[in-house]
Amino acid sequence: MKTGKLWGERFEKEPAALAETFTSGRDVRGIPPADERLIPYDLWGSRAHVVMLVRQKILARREARALIKGLKEIEKSWRKGDLRLGPSKEDVHSSVEAWLIKKYGMEVGGRLHTARSRNDQVVLDMRLYLRDCALDFIGELTSFVHVLLSQAQKYRDVILPGYTHHQPAQVTTLGHVWLSFAGAFLRDGRRFQDWYERFNQNPLGSMTGYSTSFPIDRNLTSRLLGFDGPCQNSLDPIQNRWEPEAEMAFDIAVTMNHLSTLAQTLIILGTGEFGMLRLDDAYCSGSSMMPQKRNPDPLEVIKAKAAVAQGLLNSLLSMGKANFLGYNRDTQWTKYLIMDLIDECFYGPRIMSEIVSSLQVNESQMTALSRKGFIAAPDLLERIVQEWGVPFRKAKLAVEKAVRYSEAEGLDQVSFAAMKRALNEESLNLKIDERSVQAAQEAKDIVSRRKALGGTAPRALQENILSLSRGIQLLQKWLSQKRKHQFLAKTKLAEMERNL
Repeated sequence: MKTGKLWGERFEKEPAALAETFTSGRDVRGIPPADERLIPYDLWGSRAHVVMLVRQKILARREARALIKGLKEIEKSWRKGDLRLGPSKEDVHSSVEAWLIKKYGMEVGGRLHTARSRNDQVVLDMRLYLRDCALDFIGELTSFVHVLLSQAQKYRDVILPGYTHHQPAQVTTLGHVWLSFAGAFLRDGRRFQDWYERFNQNPLGSMTGYSTSFPIDRNLTSRLLGFDGPCQNSLDPIQNRWEPEAEMAFDIAVTMNHLSTLAQTLIILGTGEFGMLRLDDAYCSGSSMMPQKRNPDPLEVIKAKAAVAQGLLNSLLSMGKANFLGYNRDTQWTKYLIMDLIDECFYGPRIMSEIVSSLQVNESQMTALSRKGFIAAPDLLERIVQEWGVPFRKAKLAVEKAVRYSEAEGLDQVSFAAMKRALNEESLNLKIDERSVQAAQEAKDIVSRRKALGGTAPRALQENILSLSRGIQLLQKWLSQKRKHQFLAKTKLAEMERNL
């Protein structure tokens, strides 16, 4: 297979497009200016501000109509890809205002900034931008959880060894494992939901942080921008410009930690030594020198990005710890940090969704490894406690001895002879036979006996799937409502503009 790379003939598929983009990083791609992604939000905020100004008789209708027309022309140019921010202007706010002044003169264009400061403009733009990012992350996470639930249903009866301390611990099912990750990513989605509910407040009208003498209507701009209401104190959002960014970064960092844990799990279970999973060719890379290599690069990159997320989170927290009253220029850099973080991590759930969907599962190897390392010893212990009423600590001492004796025999499971010897030494005269010892260590029987909520028994797994499905449905419903709320806000703004 010709890939145009230094490797490829070992693979049957070309790399997935998202995998290539996700793993290439900045090696072959540049980063656009930060304010370019704020252009649509700055224009939305300016349009709402103009409508409010004319409604409050701060701005004449003729002036307002000209400004709205100009702002729509700028938006049209941006949508066509023709609008670029040049270094001659400091930021997106200055660029938009300069364009309007050039188009309509100072008498009209110079009025846009009335009752507004760049302080509340940038905080507004960032709130709108981050708000969309929160909704987008929720959308990506809900889609990923659906994939995990589908895999859990498909593999709910497939036995594999569970681990603690990287050592065999107890048998479980692959369905149980997928559900554990589904629960974590559902919580991640809810964290972004919490972020939205906490910060969906309108900072526009805060001015420099100390309000204005103009009779502005902040409730109106809140409705036109899809906010739940205005920030109650004008100084708070300006002084704490770092806070929404840092909390968003925390939500992303936790999500990336969960992705990184899953990535490491898939890497280890997919090694030749374990051989339980195999990544699809589309999500592996080769070597420039070693012909045999199938490297899990996207999974390794997820781990790297998780580390980057934690570093950027720490930087954002540090920027907010020692600011003096009001606006401090330090916080300008919060914009770059959170945008870099979002760029690095946004496609993490999607690439992992593709990887999980295309995994090849080696069920026979999973079953074979589920019989090794005395992995059934904890369940043998529980069976002795339950059926013979032996105190847990006393039974554990006996099973520990039985494991040691069986290991000396070169076995992977507790033998009847070893168990009988250990019980006698602990003065436990139990009517236990060889069949009972063997049955207590049968993997399928073990997982089916764990019927407690959250357990591995089929019914418990199904309850877990249904519970998570309900959680995802509620989150998706909420997501749809918030997107509709934004749409209605924009519709209302357009209606008010037509009536100017």
